[in-house]
Amino acid sequence: MIEVILFYAHVVFFTYLFARNFVEAKFVSALLSLIFVIVIFSVGWTFSAFVVGFFVPDQGFTRILTKAAFSLALLTIIESFFYKFYYGSMKKVAVK
Repeated sequence: MIEVILFYAHVVFFTYLFARNFVEAKFVSALLSLIFVIVIFSVGWTFSAFVVGFFVPDQGFTRILTKAAFSLALLTIIESFFYKFYYGSMKKVAVK
């Protein structure tokens, strides 16, 4: 269940980022930005699963606290800091 919540939070962020870049710039910029965050997500999830594997057993601690839940949580925390600095400098444009 935790994996689903974190995964859908990423999908909402992807949609927001695409829409924001589409409005502020153009379709190609929005598409490239979306591809960039999808690559960061997939590589980051693989890397965080590798790191979490040293501390969490393969079956996890419970049915809810699985290895995938911990790796997605670690990925979400790292991504939130990265995207705050990377996309934080974007100007906010009022849509008329």
